[in-house]
Amino acid sequence: MGDSVMGLSTISYIKSLYPQAKLYYAIPSWMTPLYKNVQIDADEIIPLDLKNLFGWWKLRKVLFNKSIDLIYEMHLSGRTEKFFKLYQKVYKIPYFSHNHHLKSGGKVFEQGKIKALIQRDLDGAWSHLDREGAYPSYLDFKPKMNLKVSFKNQIILGVVATRETKMWPLKHYVELSHLISKNHPAARIIIPLSKSENDVKIQKELEAMGLPKQAVFIQDDLSELPDTLSGSQLYIGNDTGLKHICVALGIKTYTFFGPEPPLEWHPYNIEEHPYSYIDGLECRTRTHHYCGLHYCDSMICLNQVTANETYKKISDFLK
Repeated sequence: MGDSVMGLSTISYIKSLYPQAKLYYAIPSWMTPLYKNVQIDADEIIPLDLKNLFGWWKLRKVLFNKSIDLIYEMHLSGRTEKFFKLYQKVYKIPYFSHNHHLKSGGKVFEQGKIKALIQRDLDGAWSHLDREGAYPSYLDFKPKMNLKVSFKNQIILGVVATRETKMWPLKHYVELSHLISKNHPAARIIIPLSKSENDVKIQKELEAMGLPKQAVFIQDDLSELPDTLSGSQLYIGNDTGLKHICVALGIKTYTFFGPEPPLEWHPYNIEEHPYSYIDGLECRTRTHHYCGLHYCDSMICLNQVTANETYKKISDFLK
């Protein structure tokens, strides 16, 4: 989900190149409700579901009916690459992609270089569509979700993540929530969760630890989530899709980075979106430039970051 939000940056860039063009944004079907009640620079969202032949046929029909002239794929994956390459051969439609796993070859500027994810997508679009024009910087194309915003005196805690090693300890979130409620008693603390088995477990653990009364759990559908979050003062939490949604809504963020460095997955202005990251950990780079473990006994990259020091760093955002 976070990748789809970051992809909005390249959508905006391409729209700036071709303002009169009809621009479609194809994303996994389960994500489409997130964009139901917001405005983005794409003219239409197309749901992707390529797990079976019916999904392939359905997408083929949609693309054919819309008379697509060109396809650019970000966040390349095996299934979509196979579909679009086949579609290209059958209908003679130009198809480009940015495969950041390639270390050389291809037509993408600085292919394979480790850089901010948004910048990689912009590099692909610039290389294929506007190589003679000005080189776009990711700092100039922050993802945006537009909707009517009214200020809410609330703070968002992002306690979940795609894997356990990316999660700041739950006990630290509880300690931080008490510090916030003590110093900002009028502020509401919201904790968005899904209805998944893992999120239900997390909720029970947080409740057992004793959250302040200002803290409430939110289980909105994706279509309602942007409106619930918009106007909030601050997001504090793990590097996950929820953080990227908050950035796109214009909410300031403070992110905990543990196994993965912020270079690739935090492509934002650090003045508005600072982060916590312990540099120089040998265990993080034993096999790659980041740690890909799902479970870790020590968790030294995150569990040493205390609630007190975190509150000091975010307190200016709460004045």
